[in-house]
Amino acid sequence: MGAMPELSALDRYAFDTRGYLLFEDALDAATVSDLREAVAAQGLAPPGRTVESQRHGWHGELLRWHPGFRDLLDHPLVVAVLRAFVGPDVRLDHAYGIAMAPGTSGLGLHGPAQPFDAAQFHVSRAGAVRSGLTAFSWSLSGGGPGDGGFGCIPGSHRAELPRPEGAERLVQEVPQPAGSLLVFTEALVHGTLPWRGAHVRHALLYKYSPGNSAWMRGDAAPPDVVALLTPRQRRLLEPPYVGGRPPALG
Repeated sequence: MGAMPELSALDRYAFDTRGYLLFEDALDAATVSDLREAVAAQGLAPPGRTVESQRHGWHGELLRWHPGFRDLLDHPLVVAVLRAFVGPDVRLDHAYGIAMAPGTSGLGLHGPAQPFDAAQFHVSRAGAVRSGLTAFSWSLSGGGPGDGGFGCIPGSHRAELPRPEGAERLVQEVPQPAGSLLVFTEALVHGTLPWRGAHVRHALLYKYSPGNSAWMRGDAAPPDVVALLTPRQRRLLEPPYVGGRPPALG
């Protein structure tokens, strides 16, 4: 895994002001290839036009498929970001994969409930940032300008006014090359732009919550999958609670 990276002051400022960070070359080409092959080995049906048909590996199944998927749970870059923006008492809420065929659309523009969403929030006080549900999107296929994929309204996680009609015109595409990691707070207004790339878009989504919070109902993975994890990874899959909770990240 290598040495633990440190987020720069610019990284922290960018996340606080834009609501997202993009780390290019987070995974090397060999790892990307291994993970792509692990998805292909599942014999999944080709992705269709519905969001449901584009998602796979729900309810912890993704973590069963290959050790590389489990390694991403506490990848050093993930740990650094979680410590900076969610805190040591953090848990994996859910994880899944995405496959989008050329010419298809994904989930439309969405964001937190107004005026306050207890699960999806962004708070910045006295030099510290805390995010609610926070997404880590690992790109397993190249995406350049104009290809579509992730789009957002930068800075909307700080908005105090409800999203008005026509806000779609403010959306900016965030291209993700293969091997990159996109991190964003779910307090950000975001969505999936129609995929215009010539190839199938592949991404892995790992979403983490503060230790007292849950977005999805149920456990992040079944017991037999949890048994495959390291002690720290198991702490990340603890259910939501507060009293006596061991820090997941140490």
